Amino acid sequence: MKRVRRDPVTVKPSIIDFVEDANLLNLSLSPYQRTLLKAIYGLSLTPDERAIYRECTGRTEYHARPFGEVTVISGARGGKDSRIAAPVVVYEAVFGGHERSLARGERGVVPLVAQDARAAKIAFGYIKDYFTRSSLLAPLVDDVLASDIVLTNGLTVSCFASTMKSLRGWSIPCAVLDELAFYRLEGASDSDVEIQASIRRGMIAFPSTKLVKISTPYMKSGVLYENYRRAWGVDDPDLLVWRASSVLMNPSLRLERLDRERRLDPSRFAREYEAVFAEDVDAFLPSAWVDAVVISGRRELPPRLDLHKYVAAVDPSGGGADNFSIAIVHREGEGAERRLVHDVMRSWGRRGNTSVDLEAIVRDIASLLRAYGLRVVFGDRYAASWVRDRFKAEGVEYRDPELRVAGETKYMDKSSAYSELQPLIAQGRIDLLDHASLVRELKILESRPRAGGRTLVDHPAGGHDDHANALALAAAVCASSSGFPRPLCGTPGSLATLTEHGLALDTSGVARIGGDGGRRGGRAPATGRVGGQAAKLWRRYDS
Repeated sequence: MKRVRRDPVTVKPSIIDFVEDANLLNLSLSPYQRTLLKAIYGLSLTPDERAIYRECTGRTEYHARPFGEVTVISGARGGKDSRIAAPVVVYEAVFGGHERSLARGERGVVPLVAQDARAAKIAFGYIKDYFTRSSLLAPLVDDVLASDIVLTNGLTVSCFASTMKSLRGWSIPCAVLDELAFYRLEGASDSDVEIQASIRRGMIAFPSTKLVKISTPYMKSGVLYENYRRAWGVDDPDLLVWRASSVLMNPSLRLERLDRERRLDPSRFAREYEAVFAEDVDAFLPSAWVDAVVISGRRELPPRLDLHKYVAAVDPSGGGADNFSIAIVHREGEGAERRLVHDVMRSWGRRGNTSVDLEAIVRDIASLLRAYGLRVVFGDRYAASWVRDRFKAEGVEYRDPELRVAGETKYMDKSSAYSELQPLIAQGRIDLLDHASLVRELKILESRPRAGGRTLVDHPAGGHDDHANALALAAAVCASSSGFPRPLCGTPGSLATLTEHGLALDTSGVARIGGDGGRRGGRAPATGRVGGQAAKLWRRYDS
């Protein structure tokens, strides 16, 4: 949509004047929203605003200097998009002066990256409205596209989801990462880290830049939480971290409705409306652990029936959005050198609107099992009866996985299988295939404590774990039937294992397995403290 050009505004207003001026954005601001915008741009604060600044940043002094990076942790309905993210994008695109740093023929991009396509559309709606409804800003618009506002000054404002592949190669003077805490649930497991890195790279040629990261909090991991740990309550000159509840940012919210939400789900309320990071959700497997055991470039291993005995497990699908997945593994080595090797990771799912031929999938899996010398496959006992019947018709026994604990045989549910897989990954005692969907599913698994000391391991809401489930079952069955050593105490980044050879630590801070100082065992970084995931494993095996 081409715009008719008129004379635009030529005098640069402050961010507050820009937001509140009737001829520009014409928005009202709460005291907390106003103070945040002033702090981002280093404007002078009133005594009341200084008190708000101290409350929301944990800092004691305000130095009235603009920040290149700002992280805003705010509750839902606090005006994060309409009063902070979108106004900053429009202000920087119009009054940032960034076009002066562009080379001839170069176009700068001001991206707003949202958690998913729906959120990107909402944010774009705000930005489009702010440009086109202002008599002073509308003349600056050269074209309005589906998700882009093309400006006459050589800049383009673009909104898209965090699943976009790359921002590399763009010239970026300003960017907003919207609902950053939830990127890992929609895109790659480390998409928050990679998108931030690409944006910083695109900013390097500009003398003055602005990166605003704004989100409701989620679990204690990722860029948002690391920023909070680094700079909340700390006088960091490079990063401002602001944390405020929904009702502080937006006092128009009805308190009786908020009280109802609190009564219904106190834990979720604390996260969604009080801007508190979740205490009941942890990342089950640190990304570094998973990356360390993936064999780059290895997609599948052919059967070697003369050398190995294989174990297979499936995660059946009922034909919906989930995939029907199979994993095959085998054991190698003896004693301290014993490890699992991942041979096969395949899945079948719906393509478009076509229905899934589940019988054909079972036939394919049965043929694959025969190639690896298998007549038994393990799977969830809650699978539909047709699953067992179809495998039986193909000459394959569908067997429930079991685990022996303290001399007693118990059914191995999904969480138990993951608990068996966790130390294998932590110790580097499994070689995983380079399978993108599997790696992502492992990295986004969440653990939640339950009554009786149990831990529930599952995918986040809206996520999938079809490949991870099949792998966990196959690995757990193979490990439990192969006499793998049980984990001993570990460290926040690794685990060591007690074997008949003992445990040795060398001067490099590396835990080595075996009385020979590690020549017969594996390596794992050690810090001398039991904590995090390792502490959970210690408690489990020390019972």
